[in-house]
Amino acid sequence: MVRENRGILAGKIVETEAYLGRKDPASHSYKGRFTPRNKIMYEEGGLIYIYLIYGKYFCFNIVANKKNIPEAVFIRAVQPLKGIEIMKENNKEAKKLVHLTNGPCRWTKSFKIDKSFLGEKIYGNRIFIIDNPLTQKEKIVRAKRIGIDYAGKAKDWLLRFYIQGNQFVSKR
Repeated sequence: MVRENRGILAGKIVETEAYLGRKDPASHSYKGRFTPRNKIMYEEGGLIYIYLIYGKYFCFNIVANKKNIPEAVFIRAVQPLKGIEIMKENNKEAKKLVHLTNGPCRWTKSFKIDKSFLGEKIYGNRIFIIDNPLTQKEKIVRAKRIGIDYAGKAKDWLLRFYIQGNQFVSKR
């Protein structure tokens, strides 16, 4: 959930990818790479790692391990639950409800996530993530990550996870 001055925006995370740090050629911290952009990955888990792609879209990750073990979970898609009208105002390009949040840059735009979230805790005043168990009918699918053909054999690692049949998943 994200609190903003117009209200609360809430969604259910429906698709993620794991990035395994130093040993993962698809990770920003592969082979110990340490840059101003990725240095937050080397901090304690539970912090937000935001970065810009294509000069205009923000990607949202959660640092996921102990200090100096630079691993993260990339949030690819979210099912909108609350604040949908505000999301539509934030993302006027989305013509259908599903297009508000069915991709990593779509959902961050709709939730108004930007570089100002970098380094925040995922359980802070402005943003927080709570546990929401799956319903009995929901099943998690494990698949290859998307858009990392440059990563050699790592492109075939089954580190993408999504809720089967959920319409807000970015790719099937």
